[in-house]
Amino acid sequence: MRLSLLFIAAGFLVVLLQTTVLHLLPLGRFVPDLALVLCVYLGLNHPTVGAVLGSFILGYSVDVFSAGGVLGLNAFAFSLVFLAVYVSSRAIWVHSPLSSAPVVFFASWIKVAALQGVWTLFLAMEGLGAGALKYTLVDAILAAVLAPGIFSLLKRGQSYLEEVRMPVL
Repeated sequence: MRLSLLFIAAGFLVVLLQTTVLHLLPLGRFVPDLALVLCVYLGLNHPTVGAVLGSFILGYSVDVFSAGGVLGLNAFAFSLVFLAVYVSSRAIWVHSPLSSAPVVFFASWIKVAALQGVWTLFLAMEGLGAGALKYTLVDAILAAVLAPGIFSLLKRGQSYLEEVRMPVL
């Protein structure tokens, strides 16, 4: 239960940062996808039904709190990313937070491919241009660079919660 509360709080914090504070940084339109990093963490370390639901809710929260867009696109993309990371985690073993960076980088591209596919198939929009690919590449690199730090914080919080014993009344 306490671990679920940790991930709920982390999800709330990353969505808050991603949709408000990070847009104020002098990075221009480049905003690292912290919610995607949390989704990858859940896929690698907590392959449970609750984590699948959490990834869906995390994506839906990004849809709700980001400016514009169609509700449900990020929820679909995050669910697909969770599935891809879970399936790949059975073949590759990620032990250290540093090795999570390539997984986050490729997960970012899976997310973009899922979003592009839905936009093209169902919303009859034009495809990604060269400018959008540049933003995607920079966003993926930023998320991959930040991933080891976020993974370390989540692992530290998880180990702290496992060590703390609640008093029995």
